[in-house]
This record gives sequence, C-alpha cells and structure tokens, in this order.
Amino acid sequence: LSFIYLTDNAARGENVGAEAALQWRPDTRWRIDASIGLLRARFLDYQRDSVNLSGRDQAHAPGWQFALGAEHRFPTGWFLRADVQGTDGFFFSESHEQVSAAYTLVHLRGGFERGPWRASAWVRNAFDAAYAQRGFFFGNEPPDFPNRLYVQPGDPRQLGMTISYEWP
Repeated sequence: LSFIYLTDNAARGENVGAEAALQWRPDTRWRIDASIGLLRARFLDYQRDSVNLSGRDQAHAPGWQFALGAEHRFPTGWFLRADVQGTDGFFFSESHEQVSAAYTLVHLRGGFERGPWRASAWVRNAFDAAYAQRGFFFGNEPPDFPNRLYVQPGDPRQLGMTISYEWP
C-alpha cells in the first residue's frame, strides 16, 4: 500500500470576486450585520494527466458565501445574538470531480455584560448540521478497492461558556 502526494501548478487561472458588508443599528439596542462574498475562481489552462481542467472551478473556492447576524442588548446588561452563515458547494480537489454540498450553519450567544466583565453561553452549529470540510476520492477498501469519497466532517454542535475581563 502506498500513497503519492503531488503538488502541481496550473499554467493559468482566473479569480474574480466581490465582497460587501453592512452593519445597521436601527436604535441603540439593536445591531444587524450582513455580508456576502461572490467568487469565480477557475482554471484557464490546466491539463492534468489526460484530463483537461480548463474552465473548471478551482478547489475550495465556493461561488458564494453569506453571513447574517442580529444582536439585541437590554438596558440591564443582558444580550442575545444569532448568526447564520452559508457556503456554496465547491470542488474538494482538482484530482477528482467530487463536490461538497452547500450548507448553512446557525450560531447563538447570550449573556451578561457589566463594566469590564462579560459572561456568555454559546452554541455553534445550533442545529447540528452535517457538512463536509474536506473530501478525498480513492480506493481504500479491499478486496476490489473501488474509488469512494471520504469526507472530513465539519464541527458538530458545540456548547460553551466564556467569561472575560477587559483591562482598560
């Protein structure tokens, strides 16, 4: 059994994108954040073995990503925050045609803040969405060793608490 790691360069590529971010405060208690990123990252001249990848999207380059967040602060020092982030599907590698699924994650935070002290409880990936961060496609299972996609999953739901003090 062996594995060969190869680093190769495409002759040419094109990466064009745009990002926009907005923060809105309708009053002193509310803050709304929004951002979007659009990307077109493709190979222009890339031949790998007998496969012509010219015009294909580059690996780990989702066509769009977005984030939306809202925070409410109460006069008593309590606060609540919710964030939603989404990512388009993307090719895992240029060595195969496997693509991740698009996914959306929700993160929540609530806590109390007074002076330099802040305490909060949080949950990341609140709905425990299953998503793939990396993907590998090769034969690894005997007896016939058929090619198969193996993925590195993204982080499952995580719960935590944070207590912080900010020095002046």
